[in-house]
Amino acid sequence: MYELTPQRQQQLRAFIAELFVELPRADQRRWAGAYLEGLLTTPGKKTLRRMADILGASPTASQSLHQFVNASPWQWEPVRDRLAHWMSKHAAPDSLVLDMAYIPKRGSQSCGVHTRYIPGQGVGSCQLGIAAMLAGRDHIAPVDWALHLPGRWLDDPAARSRTRIPDCLTSKTTGRQALDLVDAQDHGLTAALPVVGNFSCAEEITSLVMGLTMRSREFVLAVPATTLVQTERGNTAPAGQLWGQDRSADRPTPPAMATATVRLPLPQMISPEYQLMTVRPSSGSRTAQLWLSNVRDRRRMYQLAGRLDDSARLLGHLAGQVGLADFEGRSYHGWHHYVTLVSAAYAWSQTSHMYEPA
Repeated sequence: MYELTPQRQQQLRAFIAELFVELPRADQRRWAGAYLEGLLTTPGKKTLRRMADILGASPTASQSLHQFVNASPWQWEPVRDRLAHWMSKHAAPDSLVLDMAYIPKRGSQSCGVHTRYIPGQGVGSCQLGIAAMLAGRDHIAPVDWALHLPGRWLDDPAARSRTRIPDCLTSKTTGRQALDLVDAQDHGLTAALPVVGNFSCAEEITSLVMGLTMRSREFVLAVPATTLVQTERGNTAPAGQLWGQDRSADRPTPPAMATATVRLPLPQMISPEYQLMTVRPSSGSRTAQLWLSNVRDRRRMYQLAGRLDDSARLLGHLAGQVGLADFEGRSYHGWHHYVTLVSAAYAWSQTSHMYEPA
C-alpha cells in the first residue's frame, strides 16, 4: 500500500492531469484519478467496493469506477504513449523488456480466458497478457500491453460481440503480438533500446526474431528448448539438445554457461547468425535456461538476460500488490483500460520521488 501525503497527493494529481490530458470529459479525468488513488492506497484485493470505501466516496462511487473502466469509451493508446514518455524522461531506461503475464481466471466469460500451461503452476485457466516494460539499473515498469486471444475467441461471433472484441483483430501468435509492442515503442526515446524478452513458453518465436533482425534491433530472448536451430556444421536440432543430455540430477554440479553460433532453419532464405546461450543451474537440475541473441558480447548478453529476473518479480508484485489480477469485468476494452491504470499506478509509485510538478 502506498501512503499519500498531502504533498504526494498534489503531485499525483499533476501526474494524472498530464497522463490523461486527452480524455475528452472532465468526469473521465476525475474518475481516472480516483481509480489510480484507489489502486495505490487500498490494501489487499483491489475490488471496486473496497477502493470506493478507502476513497471515502459516495455510495454510488463503485458503480462510477466500474463504468469508467468497463463502459467509458476512452482510448488507452495515448495514455500509454504518455506513460512511456514519462518513464523515459524520469527513469532513463536502458532496455525494452517483454514478458508474459498469466492472470488466473475462474469461469469462461472473461475476454481471452483459456486453458493453458502456466509456468510453475501447471495447466490452468487464465488470461495471457504480454507486457512491454521499460527497464534500467534500478527500475522497471510496464508501459504497454497486448491481450492474447486464442482462435476460439476470434472465431465465435457471439463471444466477440459479448466481450466487444474489435472487428479488425485477427489471430496472431504471441511472437507477432510482441513485435507489435516493439513497433509501438519505436520512437525517439526508445528506438535504440535492446529488446529483452521471455518467450520460453511461446508457441512460435521465428516471427519475433526475424522481425527484430529486420528492424536492426539488438535482442536477447529466452526461448523454448524445442526451438529448432542449425549448428555451424549444418545440423538441425532442438536448442535444448545442442549441448547433449543434462547431467544426472543426483550429481551436484556448479552452474555452467556456454554459447554457440546458430542459425534458424528458414524455408526460403538463409538465416543470419545468432548466439545461443545456455545456463545450466547448479545442483544437477535438469532445467537449463536458453537465450537466443544477436548481441556478440557474452558478458553484455548475460547482463541483459538478467532483466527477465526483474520482470518476473515485477509481474508478481503487480498481481499481488497493485491489483493486476483483480479486474472486475469481462470486456476487451475493460481489460485494456484496467491494465493501463495498473501500469500508471505502479509507474507513479516508482518515480514520484523524482517528480516536481510545475
